[in-house]
Amino acid sequence: MPFHKLQDLPSEWAHFCLNVYSFVQKELGVNLEGRRLLVALSAGPDSTALLRVLYFMAPRLDLKISAAYLNHCLRQEADQEHEAASRLCSSMNVHLITGRSKVQVFARRKRTGLEDAARNLRYRFLRGVAARMGADFILTGHHLNDLAEDVFMRLQRGAGWPALSGMQAFVAEHNILRPFLLTPRKKILGFLQAINQEFVFDKSNLDPGFLRNRIKMSVLQEMESINPSFLQVIANLWKLGREDQAYWEDVLAGIERKMSASQTFMASDILASLPKAARLRWYKKMLDRLGSGQALLENIFKLDDLWISRKTGVVVQFPGNKVCRVTRQGIEFKVLHT
Repeated sequence: MPFHKLQDLPSEWAHFCLNVYSFVQKELGVNLEGRRLLVALSAGPDSTALLRVLYFMAPRLDLKISAAYLNHCLRQEADQEHEAASRLCSSMNVHLITGRSKVQVFARRKRTGLEDAARNLRYRFLRGVAARMGADFILTGHHLNDLAEDVFMRLQRGAGWPALSGMQAFVAEHNILRPFLLTPRKKILGFLQAINQEFVFDKSNLDPGFLRNRIKMSVLQEMESINPSFLQVIANLWKLGREDQAYWEDVLAGIERKMSASQTFMASDILASLPKAARLRWYKKMLDRLGSGQALLENIFKLDDLWISRKTGVVVQFPGNKVCRVTRQGIEFKVLHT
C-alpha cells in the first residue's frame, strides 16, 4: 500500500519519524514548526529517507520542503541519480533545485583531493540555494555510522577533545541540521524497506581509494565485531562531547572578557592565570579565527611549551599561513599574506 501520511505508517515507523523530530527539537533545541527546509538530496538511502520523514511530518509541523541535488559529473551513474531524485521529488510534490559542478577543476585549483573538493562545492551550492529560496535550515542525511567514521578520521588527523567526539548535528553559523546523526544506518534502511521506497546505491562508497571508505569497510566493521554496541559507544561519546563543548565555550568566553581590544594577541599575565587545558583550547580558538587550516594538536602543545620556556622570538607555523610568535609580553597570532 502507498504511504502518504504519518498515520498510514506502521506504528514502529511512525514512531521512527517522531523520534527524528524529537532529536532535533529536544537534543538540538531547534523548532522546525512552520519553517522552510532545504534537503541535500543525492537519491541515496540516507537523503531519500530524510526527505520521506520530512514529507510525513510536514502536515503536522507545517513544513515547507524543497530539495537540492548537485551533479559533480564524475560518474556515469550520476545522470541516473539525477533522474531518480527528480522522480522522488515529483512523487511528493517537492520542488527540486539542481546544479552541476566542475569538481576536478576546483580540486586542481585548490590543490586538494576530490573528496574534499566535492564536499566544499556541495556545501557552497547548498548555501547558495538556501539563500536564494529563503530556507531556514539546510538538512543533510548524515547518520550514526557516518559519525563513527568521522570520529576515526578526526583521530587520525590528530584532533583534540571535545572535537574528537565528531561532527555537529546543528551547525548554527550555517543553519545546517543533521537529524539522523544518532540514527544507525541499519534503521534507515529498515524504514525504506518498510515503506517500499527505492533508492540509488552509489558504488563509489565501496572505492577503497577514499579514506572514509577504508575506515567504513575495515576499521568500523572490526570494531563492531569486537563490540556489537560500538555505535552506541560513539553516540554516547558524541553526547559527552556536546556537554564538554558547552562547558569550554563558557570558559573561553570568560577568558575573552579579560582580553584587550586586540583579537590577535594574548598577554602573558592572562596566560599565566590559566590552567594548561584552558590555554591549549584558547590557542585553538585564536587560530581558528584566523581562517581555514587545521591546527594540529602537536604544534599547539609545542607553542605552549615555548611560551612556558619564554623562548621569545620563536615562531610556530600552522596550516593556512598562520603563525604564532612568542614575545616577552605574550603570544602574537597572525596570518602571513603571500
